[in-house]
Amino acid sequence: MRTVRRDDLRPGDHIFSDRTLRLYYHHGIYVGDDMVIHLMGPSKTYNRAPCKKCGFKPQTGIFKTCLDCFLEGHSLYLYKYDVSYLKLVFKRRGSCSMWDCKPANEVIETAYRLLEDKSFGSYNFLLNNCEDFAVYCKTGNAMSNQTAGLFGFNLVGSAGYHVTKAVHDTIFN
Repeated sequence: MRTVRRDDLRPGDHIFSDRTLRLYYHHGIYVGDDMVIHLMGPSKTYNRAPCKKCGFKPQTGIFKTCLDCFLEGHSLYLYKYDVSYLKLVFKRRGSCSMWDCKPANEVIETAYRLLEDKSFGSYNFLLNNCEDFAVYCKTGNAMSNQTAGLFGFNLVGSAGYHVTKAVHDTIFN
């Protein structure tokens, strides 16, 4: 995976950043003007002072923050869409999708609507996470390839992920 520069970002881009020894990634939608809308899970940094640039104080939920708060000092990557199944299997989990994506203006509208309505549901590390949020904004389908990859990138793995997610969504949404 190649890092991208901030000035290469376009509004509507699905971006992500490495966390904890690159074991997982944090995802969001770049909305322009150095700002990102993303779903935050529980954090160990709740006692941190609000950001001087955007005012964000870490907490769980959907938030619009500056790119610095999103990255937390980590690398910046661009999520790829419309990749082949073979690429999906061999690329790092959580870095690409086989699905086509919506036009940038629709992606941004979706991210802002979810931010305003707080309507994406409660954060769940495996079944309703930041990648689910960003992929939903881009495609209209919530999907986390980081999580799905734990089930295996094959028909059995895909079925296992989708059944588990459907049960979760039925109970919690």
